[in-house]
Amino acid sequence: MNVVATSGLAVALAVPGSRTVLAGCWLVMVVIMWASAWRGYWSGPIRQLAPTVALLVASGGAWLAGPDLGHLILKNTMVPWLLRGLTGMLLLGSVLWLMVFAVLWRLGRNRFPSKTGEAENPVLGAVVGCWIGVLWSGVLFLVLAALGAGAQFWLELTDRAPPSLARSVLAKLVVVKNSLAMVNGAGWLNKWNPLPDRTRRVMEKSLMVLNTPGALSRLQRLQEIQSIATHPAFYPLTQDPEIRELVVRRDVESLFSHPAVLRLLSDDDFQRQLARIDLERLLDEAILGVPPVLQ
Repeated sequence: MNVVATSGLAVALAVPGSRTVLAGCWLVMVVIMWASAWRGYWSGPIRQLAPTVALLVASGGAWLAGPDLGHLILKNTMVPWLLRGLTGMLLLGSVLWLMVFAVLWRLGRNRFPSKTGEAENPVLGAVVGCWIGVLWSGVLFLVLAALGAGAQFWLELTDRAPPSLARSVLAKLVVVKNSLAMVNGAGWLNKWNPLPDRTRRVMEKSLMVLNTPGALSRLQRLQEIQSIATHPAFYPLTQDPEIRELVVRRDVESLFSHPAVLRLLSDDDFQRQLARIDLERLLDEAILGVPPVLQ
């Protein structure tokens, strides 16, 4: 069973792109290309390649071993269980990047410097630097587009939240993303979302449960949910009047920043138990009104 959850909870943000923002992005790319070519001319091709090659090696190592490392060294800490794998990837990636960068930087030193102090192969270094600038500009724009797509999804999910500085910043990220989508061949950015499909569906269906009469009570009566609700780490939250008020107001931003919720997210045993249940299926049953399986 699978309910196709859409963003019908909120009207999609029809934020147009801006040619001024797009022109600013092109200017940023030109500046990055020029700066990178200038650095390549004076430092040489190997040193100019060092940061990028180091990043590729670090990314591969972090992807393979980072999550396990994070869960190992951050066990029983206040770091949320869901973020430990990512934190491990960042830590391992940083160490690998520094090591590879240091080796390549040493290999790229001037062996026979001229009287002017120029590096070897300055012209080749400038060419390499220019293309490295193009590459990093693309990465920067892709990151901005990902942030904008995530911001748009969050604004749509929390459309009832009151205006704030944070929401204003998120709206500006959406404008940047839509401006980048105006480039020929980049129209796919309009529909792109970096979040996994299942994560998006669970978030959307969670709000659908809150907005569907009777769905929340049906969800609470499901056997799997009852086992979660009676967990020692979760049960106190159900008795907290402040948490209840945030749920009633559907203030998602304040709810996920509440200290009690943050402590829950860092509880290893609770997160493992939560990971074992098929939350999307349970949300579907609650939304469709399928009779729950009682204990």
